[in-house]
Amino acid sequence: MAQQVPTPTTRFLAIKVVPQHLVLSGYWVEAEYGLPRHAHQSVALTAQLYHGPAGRPNTPGYAASDPGESVRGVGAELRHRLYLRAPRQAYPTGFYVSYGPSFQHFRMTYPTLGWREVKGPNGLEYLEYGRIPNTTTINRYGAAATVGYQAPLPPGRVFLDLYAGVGWRQRHNQSDDAIAQFKSGTSDYGHRGFYFPAGVKIGVQL
Repeated sequence: MAQQVPTPTTRFLAIKVVPQHLVLSGYWVEAEYGLPRHAHQSVALTAQLYHGPAGRPNTPGYAASDPGESVRGVGAELRHRLYLRAPRQAYPTGFYVSYGPSFQHFRMTYPTLGWREVKGPNGLEYLEYGRIPNTTTINRYGAAATVGYQAPLPPGRVFLDLYAGVGWRQRHNQSDDAIAQFKSGTSDYGHRGFYFPAGVKIGVQL
């Protein structure tokens, strides 16, 4: 009897990191799960944590000019993936398309100039003009579609995931004036409208 070549299971779990968001003090980790009985499909959930100085990739050199800005936040993305070919190993490789929604919540801290009360050495309070920390909240949601290519690396359980696409985001915030400095480009925290997600993910199949 001829031997049958075993086909790889479609149920897999891969964990990925998305390093390009570190410039925004963002830490993204994605979990991708292969759908049973659907060799070409998977779902991916990305958890996002923001904590640290506010980054400005759209404005070179800005971070050094205003160190008083910081960001705290969370977010999530859900993606459905369709691979163009069935997996030939423990996880699918090759070209794919994906789509799905996202949500982000940011709490921005930034300095403004104004009068504030300070206590002097004699215990009396007086007004001083200077930098005053302020905060504002930004909630953002949207959806995106991407095309990508997943390529294995030696020894086989590690891989690169390259992707690019287009999306749309809407924003709700406390005040348009408060976030004027946080919407300088499509990578900024306060941007809304069309954007173009692109980058690389580094993953490992568990």
